[in-house]
Amino acid sequence: MTQNRWKSKVLWMSIIAQVIALLSVFGVWQLIGVTEDWVNKVVIIAMELLTTLGIVNNPTDPNSL
Repeated sequence: MTQNRWKSKVLWMSIIAQVIALLSVFGVWQLIGVTEDWVNKVVIIAMELLTTLGIVNNPTDPNSL
């Protein structure tokens, strides 16, 4: 069984997290008037929700991570 990494939900969540971190490093959040604390809270809530619902990590699917 081969797994296409580009279809992996975990890969896309990590890419999104890295983009958010880069935006934070370059100060984009301050330019648009959003605090880093707010961004951190929203990202954590979104990732916890996706994991809890089994969207990111589905243990019942053998093709999912």
